[in-house]
Amino acid sequence: MSATEAPRPPGRRWAKTEETRRQVLDAAAEVFIEQGYTRAGISDVVDRAGSSVGSVYHHFGGKAELYFALWDEYVGRLARAAADAVAKVRASGDADPLVQFEAGMLAYLEAGWRDRRLYPVFYSGDAPPEFETQRRDRSQEWIRRNVMILGLGNTVEDRLTVAALTSVVGEAARVAVGCGTAAQAKRVARHAVVLVRRLYPDAD
Repeated sequence: MSATEAPRPPGRRWAKTEETRRQVLDAAAEVFIEQGYTRAGISDVVDRAGSSVGSVYHHFGGKAELYFALWDEYVGRLARAAADAVAKVRASGDADPLVQFEAGMLAYLEAGWRDRRLYPVFYSGDAPPEFETQRRDRSQEWIRRNVMILGLGNTVEDRLTVAALTSVVGEAARVAVGCGTAAQAKRVARHAVVLVRRLYPDAD
C-alpha cells in the first residue's frame, strides 16, 4: 500500500467476511436439501458457493459445523417468530397465557412453512452423530419456555400437559411442511389450536 493510499475500512472487511459466510451457508443449505447430509461433500458446497475449501474450513471448520450453523439459524428464525408474536400479545395487554401460547404457536408454524424446504434436512435422521443430543436439548429448552408462557406449575400433571402441548406444535409443524399449499398449512395450524384448547386445563 502506498503512503497516499487510504486503508480499507475494517467495516468493509467485516461485510466481506459476512458475505462469504452467507454464501457458503446458503450453498450448504441447497446441497443438504438435494443430497442429504451423508452424501453431501465439502466440494459440493464449495462448487455451489463459488468459494474455496480453505474458506469453508476457515469460517466453519467442516461439514458437521456447517450443518450445526444451519440448524442454529433455522431454529433461531422459528423461535424469534414465536417470541415476537407472544411479545405482541403481551404488549396489547392480553395476559391470557393460552392466547399468548397460541399466538406463538401460529407464528412458529407459519415460519416453519416458509422454511419448509429445510425441515427434512433436520428431521430425516440423516445428520452428524452428535446432532440428536443437541436437538433433544433444544426440545427440553422449548418445553421450559412453554412452561413459562403457560404459567403452569411444577406438578407432574403440569409437566405432562406442557410436554403434550409442545408435541402438538411439533406434530403440526411436521404435517404443515408436508402440505402442498399455504391454505392447507393454515388449516393444520387452525386445527392445532383446537387440539391445544382441548388439552389445556380450564380452557374455554
